[in-house]
Amino acid sequence: MSLQSKILGLFIISVAALATVLLYLYVYPLYQVYFPKCMFHTVTGLHCPGCGTQRAFVALLHGDIPNAMHNNLLAVLLAPVLLYSLLLELQTAQKRTQKHLFYSVKFARIIILAVIVFTVVRNIPLYPFTLLAPL
Repeated sequence: MSLQSKILGLFIISVAALATVLLYLYVYPLYQVYFPKCMFHTVTGLHCPGCGTQRAFVALLHGDIPNAMHNNLLAVLLAPVLLYSLLLELQTAQKRTQKHLFYSVKFARIIILAVIVFTVVRNIPLYPFTLLAPL
């Protein structure tokens, strides 16, 4: 992939992300009743690692961090990591530099393990694990 096409792709993704943020910030109220149901939760009754992520990001956009953390703690904790990774990607798209930690196998394994542990723990039907279930 050429440098120009990589920069164009990142620009398009960034504009789409900004448009999504603005949509959720100004169109969706913080305590919107209608959010699409998680198909995994509907079928199994279990919470997938993504359950509550949409509500968490809307709450973050409105500055309601406790509500965001209650909806999906993992998404809130990983959001700064993903934003930092995107910034590094934009920075390295202009230069031909060595890839950073986010492209390592070790980092991918840590994230996958965290997602698996989070999924298992948030589905344990005992207090305090029930606090990890989304609203």
